Amino acid sequence: MAGRGFMQWAANCRTVRLDVGLATSEIIVLGQTLCTDLSSFSPTEAEAFYIVVGDSGRELTLDLTKTAPVSLESITPEGTVTFHTVVGHEGDITVSAKNESPEGMGSNGGVTKMVAYISVATPSSKIDDKEVNFLFVDKSGDTIGVATLRMTAFYVSLDVDCDRDGVVEKNNPNKASWKWGPDGHGAILLVNNDCDDYLLEMDPEHKNSKIDGPFDLEDMSRMSVRVRGPDTLPEDCKLRMWVRPDDKERLGIFNLSDIQKLRASGVVLDELGNRHIIGPKAGHLAQISYDLMMAGGTGEGETLFAVEGLKYPDRDFNGTLRIHLSLLKNAAVPVFEDTVMFRLAPWIMTPNTLEPVEAFTCQMKKKENIDFVNDFTKVVEAAGIKLNIVLPYENRGDRWMQDEIELGYSELPGKKPMPVVLDSPRDRGLQKFPKGKLLGPDFGYVTRYDQNEYVNSLDSFGNLEVSPPVKVDGRTYPMGRILLGSAFPTTKYGRRMMRVVRDFLYAQQVQPPVELFSDWLAVGHIDEFMSFVPAAGGKGFRLLLASPAACYNLLRKLKDQGHGDVLCFEGRTRHGESAEKSISDLLDDADLKAESMQCQNDIDWNRDVMKRELGLDEGDIIDLPQLFQLEEGSGAGAYFPDMVNMIVLGKHLGIPKPFGPMIDGECAIETNVRSLLEPLGLTCNFVNDWDSYHLLMGEVHCGSNTRRKPFDFKWWNMSF
Repeated sequence: MAGRGFMQWAANCRTVRLDVGLATSEIIVLGQTLCTDLSSFSPTEAEAFYIVVGDSGRELTLDLTKTAPVSLESITPEGTVTFHTVVGHEGDITVSAKNESPEGMGSNGGVTKMVAYISVATPSSKIDDKEVNFLFVDKSGDTIGVATLRMTAFYVSLDVDCDRDGVVEKNNPNKASWKWGPDGHGAILLVNNDCDDYLLEMDPEHKNSKIDGPFDLEDMSRMSVRVRGPDTLPEDCKLRMWVRPDDKERLGIFNLSDIQKLRASGVVLDELGNRHIIGPKAGHLAQISYDLMMAGGTGEGETLFAVEGLKYPDRDFNGTLRIHLSLLKNAAVPVFEDTVMFRLAPWIMTPNTLEPVEAFTCQMKKKENIDFVNDFTKVVEAAGIKLNIVLPYENRGDRWMQDEIELGYSELPGKKPMPVVLDSPRDRGLQKFPKGKLLGPDFGYVTRYDQNEYVNSLDSFGNLEVSPPVKVDGRTYPMGRILLGSAFPTTKYGRRMMRVVRDFLYAQQVQPPVELFSDWLAVGHIDEFMSFVPAAGGKGFRLLLASPAACYNLLRKLKDQGHGDVLCFEGRTRHGESAEKSISDLLDDADLKAESMQCQNDIDWNRDVMKRELGLDEGDIIDLPQLFQLEEGSGAGAYFPDMVNMIVLGKHLGIPKPFGPMIDGECAIETNVRSLLEPLGLTCNFVNDWDSYHLLMGEVHCGSNTRRKPFDFKWWNMSF
């Protein structure tokens, strides 16, 4: 053996030390090479050596007509001699010898550095059943010493689904690494944060350390330890699975061989030892290692494991985990190690362009918002999806469904995507809704909250959106980009979303966030000035922006047509007073115009950010008429019901009814909006939210939520 093959072999070698007159026992794993420096134990008078390979315990014989001695000086530093002198296992044991004296010298300090490399091809059937003997001879050819190496050979492999086809393959060469993209590799782990508990304890699975029945197992990734060899390890050896201390709270591993008689009874499961072998355990302890019982034999032994994720990627965790399997000698020294890598599946948001599955809204006490609920119901029915109405005893007076939760999902290869609700830190009347009504079998739950940080309005999820898929300067974002509102970048003070929430969103990686400026608004949510709708052609969507400039252009046009005296907000009241204003009155209100146009400047700043960060052109943007006014010095609020704050259910839009000027029997603002959106194949449904949401500084989107189908695109196919 010579050249590159030898170097590859030697690179995976482990040093063993022999001695003349002794038999040394060693364990070897298939694919591994043992090396020993013959010069370190050869007798002083030795001139040459023989190598005899065979079964341990077989009487050693030499036929000098078939096996020639090798001079310790005869192999040059560049040369390698391979021996296949086999007794009992033809071709099973291979020994190579190489002169590794310093280059240009035959010896080092008068001693030739002759190194032997030994490998085996098949597992042992019993302890110490493979043997290599090194016989040293003097000038006369007489044997003056024998050193014996006895080996126990095992095949050992820690295996996962590295090629992402749903099947645990055997010893995939890429199993210890993780690569993004359609030609990528690496195993994936789901955060097991749904609730399959038959007792319905309503806490995510990752809060306990047991398997809550067969359905819980479906949320876990499989892992296998495959071993071939003797039924037991040598007495001084252990096979140990382990993780780094930092990872002990991020995953949980179950030995399925211990719980093959899985039942739906928690008592029975506990009796079977249904607890993490690595990861959190009862008593709030955490295990980082586990010693395996052997499952070897000349046939292949396999021990099955289930692995669950316990933590999403976050600020201090990039989402990758390594699990190691070490073969230890003398209970501590690793003589072999195998490693697999998992990546935690991220939490993924769904944009308005994805197909809706179900919608949510609240019904308030005494049917206070019944007009809204009735109009909203018609939109949902037109879209043909399920409607969930959260009743007063569940919402506890909190109508802001969008602000409490964001509905996303996580996904494993070969498994149905699992919806996951992200619970906001705001925790008002709807605080118990995400866990109490959404968390359940195949519906996960996650939240982020820092009790040391003050909760402000920007922590509500009306301030959290996601764009449709976009391409920016040659880079594709196939799952879109998260959008969140914040203070102006150069402002030292101001409201921002809680850091732990922002860190969580950034850490998911697959939808890199873009921060917008929303602190100019009294409520401070980006859904007050923007939305996305699906559209045929182009990029497949349009960005809708609230626009005072567009509103003033429309009002001036209506006045020029002779409609200056027509009232807006006819029959509406605002804080106990008539809200009615004529078109001319609105145009003549200098304070309102100044406030609105300042807001236009703020919206335009965000417009430019989104054009740059989402790769948009002006043709991708539609301006919807809107005015803004300052709300008691706390920031701006919508003057008309804010039409961009709509719910998007496929082609059906639930838009806040603007109560604009009625001309020829139709609301002129509604007519304008229809002319902008209906050519895109959309249906405009106007929802009366004046009393129940608009006057409370919110609109349709604020008071509703939507669960959507996941992307067809698989997140692990992204390229970075």
